[in-house]
Amino acid sequence: MTESPSRPLPELDDPVVGPFWASARERRLVFQRCEHCGHLRWPPEAGCPECLTPGGTWTEVEGAGEVWSFVIYDHPFDPAFRGEIPYNVALVQLDAGPRLITNIVGVKSDELRVGMRVVVEFENVTPAVTLVRFRPVGEAYAGLPAR
Repeated sequence: MTESPSRPLPELDDPVVGPFWASARERRLVFQRCEHCGHLRWPPEAGCPECLTPGGTWTEVEGAGEVWSFVIYDHPFDPAFRGEIPYNVALVQLDAGPRLITNIVGVKSDELRVGMRVVVEFENVTPAVTLVRFRPVGEAYAGLPAR
C-alpha cells in the first residue's frame, strides 16, 4: 500500500499572507484594510486595489456570511485529497465584505446550497497550521458537532 501524498499547506512565513495564517492559529479572522480609503480586501496585497495606497492594516472581522458558490469534487484535484472524496470547495461572501475560498464542514454534499448562512470555524491540521473553514448556522444545523 502506498502512502498518500502530504496535504498542501499554506506558507506561514510568506510576508504578504503570513499574518492571516498567524491570526487563524489564534482563532481570529483578519483581512487587510486600507488606511486611506477603508477598503477591506482579500487576497492580501502590497497595496490597495481601490485607491493604490501602499500597505494596509490587518483587521479582525466577524466570521459570518453565506455560500456564494460551490463545487463538489468527486475526483480529487490533488492526490492528497483522495481520502476526502467527495469534498466541497466554496466561495463564501462574508458579511464584512470580502469573499473567501474555503470548505463548508458539517453538511452533506447534497445539502449544501447557495445562500446558506455559515460561520467561521478553525481547524488545526498541524501544530503550526490552522485552516479557516465554515459551518452552516441555523436551526437545522444547531446540533452538529464541531470538528
